[in-house]
Amino acid sequence: MLTAKNVSKTYPDNTGAGMDLNAVSDVTVEIPDNSVTVIVGESGSGKSTLSRILSYIERPDIGRIFLDDTEITALRPSELRKLRGKVQLVMQDAASSLDPHLTAEKILAEPLKLLLHLDAEQRKSRISELLGVVQLPEDLLKHRVSELSGGQQKRLCIARALAAEPQHIIFDESFSGLDVTLKKQVLTMLKDLQKTLDIGMLIITHDLDTAMYMADRIYVMRLGRIIETIDHPHSFSDFKERYSQELVKAALYKRNAIQYTANGV
Repeated sequence: MLTAKNVSKTYPDNTGAGMDLNAVSDVTVEIPDNSVTVIVGESGSGKSTLSRILSYIERPDIGRIFLDDTEITALRPSELRKLRGKVQLVMQDAASSLDPHLTAEKILAEPLKLLLHLDAEQRKSRISELLGVVQLPEDLLKHRVSELSGGQQKRLCIARALAAEPQHIIFDESFSGLDVTLKKQVLTMLKDLQKTLDIGMLIITHDLDTAMYMADRIYVMRLGRIIETIDHPHSFSDFKERYSQELVKAALYKRNAIQYTANGV
């Protein structure tokens, strides 16, 4: 279980207006193992800040982060490094998180060597397995990241996260920019992976349709706070808060627009 308890994070004002930004305010969330949790909200709601806190990239100003019974926020840097592989973050812009000059093989070999300490033969075998898991052909291994398509880069990021054998993977708007067909393929792949590998997934998104398709639990976030929690969502009627209902309206409008375009109108 990955847990945030009463977490807050404020960024200093750099505009000269004297108004600090309360990015996250008194947030408590639980991301269970072996399930998919989604945090949904529009841009600026604090979702990405929370994802960085949960993946140890940033420390909260107030509050505590736990991985099972270990309080992450109480660890020294040397102790924290030992747990780095347990929670992996896949960011929105795959290209920016991958060295464009490295081959796909080197991208995947790095965590296998540094985190799992596998030898060359073990790395080769594991890389082959990872490519099969994310449905990438082996002939891409010698290709540089800059030579891969956007969808292939996304899958490579997922494979790299899986290489660390994590307990949790956090996807921060990781499916933005994919066309509808490719997005559905990637999400379906992740649902199958989650069931097969028994890992916990946290998906950060502004897309309510993605949330409904993937989630065992949905947190709705607005202005740095969790305003609604829905366990085992079945339909848009599960959303009761006014802001949540506005997200529903936006999702329905998007659906209608896609259908309108698909019909060639």
